[in-house]
Formats: sequence, C-alpha cells, structure tokens
Amino acid sequence: MAALQRGLLRSPVTVAPPCWWAAAFACALLSGCAEKAVEDSDDAPPLALDDTAECNLHVPVVTGVTISNGGIETFDNGDFPTVGVTMDVTDDDGDLDLIGMNIWIDTVVDGAVDRSGPAVFDVEAFLFQGAEECGKFGATLTLEPAVTSNVLDFNTRYEFAVTAIDHHGVESSPCIADGVTPDSDGTDGTAP
Repeated sequence: MAALQRGLLRSPVTVAPPCWWAAAFACALLSGCAEKAVEDSDDAPPLALDDTAECNLHVPVVTGVTISNGGIETFDNGDFPTVGVTMDVTDDDGDLDLIGMNIWIDTVVDGAVDRSGPAVFDVEAFLFQGAEECGKFGATLTLEPAVTSNVLDFNTRYEFAVTAIDHHGVESSPCIADGVTPDSDGTDGTAP
C-alpha cells in the first residue's frame, strides 16, 4: 500500500451489476482473461481473515479488466491525470464483501506480465459493510493511480495484470489488459 501512503492513488469503489462499466467506459479497451500468459508470484495475498466461514472454498474469477482515462484528480501533493483500472470479479462462494485488487505493469505488450515481484498498486475495499456472510457473488472495483512519471509515464502503452483477493485471502488468476496512459494535461494518450 505504498502508493496509498504517498497519496498518489485513488480507489473509488463502484458496485454495479455486470456490464455496467461497458457503457460507462465506451472508449476504453476491454480484455477477456482466458488467453493471456502470466509469470506467477509466490507473494501471499494481503487479505486472510476468518477461515472458519463456509464460503472460503472457491477462487474468485476476474471476468474482465478495462483501462481508461481516469481524468484529473486532486491528491495530497497536487492535481494529476489518472488511469482508471476497472476490474469485474465474480466468486461462486459469495465472499466478495471485502475485496483486494493487485496490479502489476509492463511496457512490453506481449500478453505476459512478470508478477515475480510485489504488486505495483494494491488496495483493499469493504464493498458491503454489514452484508450477509457469503452473500456477495460479484463486484466491480476501479483503481485510479496517478500518472506522474514516477511509476506510470504519460502517453505510454502498458499491460496491466490484475488479480482479485476475496474476503478469505483467496487470490484469483490474473487478467491482463493493455491501455494507454493520459498525456500530462489529462487528455487521452495516443501511443500505439
């Protein structure tokens, strides 16, 4: 959560029915998740709460990732353009009331992202406080990291590997999508 401590990460949580993001991000790039290769990581997920619940038997599935221009946002140290990374996730055992999202990035767009190191961005979110245990089967989560040339360069195409972590610390397989970061003035990037 180093990015949160530096104040360069916004995590607006959007809870919506499936396909909501398709209309909202009509110009965004959409990626399915079944055909991309990923180098696995041995890092343990940060969430690992109550393993006694009956709904900790299934692995969450990231069904899609959308990369979009997140607009200009105000952070502790100024206004910066952001890139929106939106993840749709389902979990057959319904334990998505607390969800984590990890993101790794790569500038070589080849369908593979190295996950051997820690995630570049991560967030945990309580989506449904007071929700019935084992009662949330799907969610949409958006993370908007700042584009400041420290981690993400302006107008650059990246591949983003995204995983979801459910309430019980079970991590999904990664889903990979590529997209272009905005220019320094917040307009859409045009990198090939």
